[in-house]
Amino acid sequence: MKRHFIFMMMTMVALNATGQEDKSVQLKDVTVEAARIVNKADGQLIMPSEAQKKASVNGYGLLAKLALPTIRVNEMMHSITALGNQGEVQIRLNGALATSKDLLALDPKTVKNIDFIDNPGVRYGTEIAYVINIHTRKGNEGYVVGVNLVNALTTKHSDETAYFKLNHKNSEFGFTYDFNFQDFRGDRFDTTTRYLLNDNTYYNIERKDVGRRSRSFENQFEFKYILADSATYVFQASLSNDLNHHPGDFVNQKMIDEMGDFSTSQLSHGKTQSPILDLYFFHQLGAHQSLTANVVGTHIGTDEYNYNDEGTPYAYSVDGKTWSLLTETIYENRLKPFTLSFGLKTLLKYTSNAYMGDVNSLNGLHNSNLYLFGELKGKLSKLGYVAGLGVSNQRYSQEGHHYNFWMFRPKLTLSYPLLKYLRLRYMIEFYEHVSQVAMISDTRIRTNKMEWTVGNPNINPNPCMEQQLRLSYVTPRLTNNVDVVYRQHHNPNMASYSRTDDNQFLYTQRNQRHINMFYVQDDTRYDLIPEHLSLSFYGGIYRYFNRGDDYNHTLTAYNIGSSMEAFLGRWTFSATADNGWKFMEGETWHHQGAASYLTASCHIGQCDLSLFWQMPFQKNPKMNEDGLVNQYLQRHLTMRETDYGNMVMIRLAWKLSHGRKYKTIEKRLQNKDTQTGILQ
Repeated sequence: MKRHFIFMMMTMVALNATGQEDKSVQLKDVTVEAARIVNKADGQLIMPSEAQKKASVNGYGLLAKLALPTIRVNEMMHSITALGNQGEVQIRLNGALATSKDLLALDPKTVKNIDFIDNPGVRYGTEIAYVINIHTRKGNEGYVVGVNLVNALTTKHSDETAYFKLNHKNSEFGFTYDFNFQDFRGDRFDTTTRYLLNDNTYYNIERKDVGRRSRSFENQFEFKYILADSATYVFQASLSNDLNHHPGDFVNQKMIDEMGDFSTSQLSHGKTQSPILDLYFFHQLGAHQSLTANVVGTHIGTDEYNYNDEGTPYAYSVDGKTWSLLTETIYENRLKPFTLSFGLKTLLKYTSNAYMGDVNSLNGLHNSNLYLFGELKGKLSKLGYVAGLGVSNQRYSQEGHHYNFWMFRPKLTLSYPLLKYLRLRYMIEFYEHVSQVAMISDTRIRTNKMEWTVGNPNINPNPCMEQQLRLSYVTPRLTNNVDVVYRQHHNPNMASYSRTDDNQFLYTQRNQRHINMFYVQDDTRYDLIPEHLSLSFYGGIYRYFNRGDDYNHTLTAYNIGSSMEAFLGRWTFSATADNGWKFMEGETWHHQGAASYLTASCHIGQCDLSLFWQMPFQKNPKMNEDGLVNQYLQRHLTMRETDYGNMVMIRLAWKLSHGRKYKTIEKRLQNKDTQTGILQ
């Protein structure tokens, strides 16, 4: 089977290399050869086909049909994730960070092109693995009103969205409301843990879920006003609020150890609200220069309660509050040989988390972040380049602990065409990683009767280096990329387990030797019948190296995925599958469960009706599998979820617009703070 597949792919390459017409169109610094996908130094420029846009209901549907490599898009559950521990997927709309509400209200017919940036420059900051920037045209003189109703037929899940936009001359008024309800009872965790005690004997505990409930109600609304002249300026003001309520989750377990069988339970409930005020301004300064500014104020209020009776009753509550102010300013000068940009981003934040009950702790944390960057992007003859330098300063102040870190992030990307359809790209980057705020507290939380999670205020940022070599082959119908990547984390924050004299096992993080990663990956997309049938495939081999102060662990993983999209008039059919992502960090390996989706959609007048089938023919699919290989404790965990098995959902999307014409608009920034700093 593998030989047949390789032979088929080689035949496709040969046919396309010998049978294409020479149709070239010059677009700034890249050449489009009658293809929908154009390779650039930092990624790809994708022009969705008319069939893809007509068959899509919203932004999630359009992205799902693009079959982006190693990106899992669940258009019914409204999620976009990168497989594996690669980093964040950042979704932008005309340069601005897009929310779920933005993607649901997006009209795919207005999309011009999409930047799939798999090599983000220094302007995007660290921890960003991918940037998907959707460029659209702006409505003028008219309105659009619509709903997007998603309901599961096999379990209790719904996601209902209503939106309205009104355009008059240069102004746009918008309102979006989203309600999400979920009540899952099918999660089942099966955990086996082996503890090495101080007397060199082993203590084994098996924990099996016999009942579990995860329930949530979420209300989101957003008011937005835009004043824009596409040639000179854009001003946007938005006020939103997210209200999330978990009225009562529980876990009932059967615990089996050397003493016998015991019943245990965990209870939790909580609510969170987060109002956000976002002000944005863009101004074109002459023919080549522009200035962009963004100010975001965020408050997050959290109220949580947790109870665990394994061993002895243990309960605590958290009253959490954060306030943050983010600002960002970017100057850009688009000259003929190159584009020069500079930017400044600041964060001022105060976190106050009060733990009460069996955890008695008050964490008051002041932190600030200053980030400056400069980036140069252009071409020297055929050589494309992106060179940038980011400099950041992190400051923390918490109960006698003070931090002041300066970090540097140089990055260079070179791109060169070897042949007509063949291009080589090389990237090298140095950056530093900072732990999440929650882990730098000194709070101690009990996980179960044997284990605790302990914060470490003495964690320091660690340097990282990444190198990537890509060979790309792009024709009008075939796109193929081969990547070779090596990533080094020196002295990173790695897992550390210790054992006390009374056999308590403590988990924390501290700076240790290194975490390295090497992988080779190939992704291919082929339009078997242009505008009607497309096939995609990716696969790779991945090697992980984890060396702590007292351990050395390696892992080799193989990951594959494929998809198919068929456009048949008003009908659209798609299928997606992957084997999940397996990786190792520290002393824990993770294997995300394999996923498969089938979707059928039909366009009828102003409505789109879709049927979505997740995990077909799987009654109780494995969603996740973890393993811990520490010298003091070994653990194996398997999670299964009957709610996701054979999950069938139906979507009704209705959209009505009147008098809307379109013009180009580009909004380049938006920011949001979501970190509560609460230790879990």
